[in-house]
This record gives sequence, C-alpha cells and structure tokens, in this order.
Amino acid sequence: MHTVIVTLPNAFLYETPSAETVSDEVLSGWMVTVQKRQGDFLEITTDYGYKGWMEASAVRSIGPEECRCQNYDKFSENPMGLSVLCRGMTDVLKEPEVQSAVLSTLFMGSHVFALGRPRDGWQKIKTAEKICGYVPAVSLLYSDMRSAPCSEIRQSILHYAKSYLGVQYRWGGKTHAGIDCSGLAFMSYYMCGIIIYRDAVMMEGYPVRKIPLSQLQPADLLYFPGHVALYLGHGDYIHSTGNLSAFGCTINSLNPYSPVYRKDLAENLTAVGSVFCTSEK
Repeated sequence: MHTVIVTLPNAFLYETPSAETVSDEVLSGWMVTVQKRQGDFLEITTDYGYKGWMEASAVRSIGPEECRCQNYDKFSENPMGLSVLCRGMTDVLKEPEVQSAVLSTLFMGSHVFALGRPRDGWQKIKTAEKICGYVPAVSLLYSDMRSAPCSEIRQSILHYAKSYLGVQYRWGGKTHAGIDCSGLAFMSYYMCGIIIYRDAVMMEGYPVRKIPLSQLQPADLLYFPGHVALYLGHGDYIHSTGNLSAFGCTINSLNPYSPVYRKDLAENLTAVGSVFCTSEK
C-alpha cells in the first residue's frame, strides 16, 4: 500500500476496473491509499473509508514530506498553507487579475496550498497538479466551523447544501457539475469539517446517529430507502434526486399541504439522523 494524491479537478471512483459503474467522486488534492494495480486502474481507499477503482492517470505519487503536509488537519489553522476551496467552482488564474488566462478550474472542497499571504484580494496558490496561480482570497476556507455554536454549524451546513440548488443529478457525484443525494449530504458536512458516511445509510464508526423524529432540527438528515436529504425546517428538506420531475438538487416537503410535497418520500421516511447532541440547539 502507498499514498497518492488526486491531481485532476475531479476523478471518478468505479465499482470495478472495467469503469462501467460509478460509485464516488474524489476531488483535486485529496489523498487516497492504493491497495493494488490492475492495468490502468488502481484499487484505492479514500481517507473517509470508501473503496473502489480509479484511473491511475488521475493521481501522482507523493513523498513523505508532502504526505505529512497533506495529513495535517486540513480544516485547522495551518502554518503549512493547506486550504480548501469554498466556492462552487474556482478558476485558477495565471496572474492576479480577472482578465488573466485560466490555468485550471477546481471544485468546492478541493485542497490547495496557499503560497504566502493574500495581496489586494488575491491569493497565490499551488494545486495538486503543481500548477501555481491566483484565486480570489474569498474562495479559500482556512478553518472550519467545529468550534462554533451548534446553531451556526447547522446554518453553515445548510448554506453549503443550498449552494447546490439547481445542480443536475449525477450518480456518485460530489460537485457543482453534478451531485447525488449522499454526495450532497457528505459535501455539506465536509465543508464544515465533519466527515459523515458517503452513502444513504447510518454507518457505525461515523458520527450520524439515529434520533426520534420529535427531535428533528435543521441540518439533520432524513433517511428514505436508498435516499438521504437534509432537513431545512418547517417540514421542508433539500436533496438531490434522480426523479425526472426534478433531476437535480431541489427542495421538497414532508407537509402534505405544501406545493412541493413528495408523497412517495414522505410516506417512506425510515429514520432521522443527527451528529449533534440532543441538548445542543
């Protein structure tokens, strides 16, 4: 086994090395562990416990020092400059000016290294592909919400979830080019420094636990057969659905009197999950 880093803006994870069925999507700057190689594909494990096959051309090897830097808590105050992109899509520009050539375009959640301090609203960065360029400083997240009050964390989770509204449905997707239901839940929590399980189930070893429906609060998770959504409050929820009536990230309701009521989901709610303590507001 050895560790590699994803260099493409996004790389798909497949169930088999035939690359026929997508299971997940991994972003630029994310590290994965290689289990073995078969032809042009690598069997890998992500740092959040997901396994699958990825094209070898999507990654590069990294040395011990770079691995140490990447393993540093990506969401804490980081003297090594490791940062996370927090806008849906961010162009990496050749020069610190809006007219400059675009060197690469990365998705929200991608990891980059900030080179020095921001200047005049621009931040020089280095990508996992070793491209050096400039992004608006506001596109970088330097710390997470984990020390904030729970009410603020809930609001931040929903802020990220709502940023995907209107994005098309994509099985296994995690970006503003396409996202699925568990990808939406995963990324909304991930951007706040919380790692939940990637699929639409509560998995032992991850922080989401079952709670009574009576304790449901905004940003908690609604589980349906093979589907997951984030609760918004007042009966509404946000989710990414493959249902052809929407085919993307949209808002629906558990309230039968709401114009966006989804009877098929409301009548099949199987569980409610939360990462927050019942005493936390």
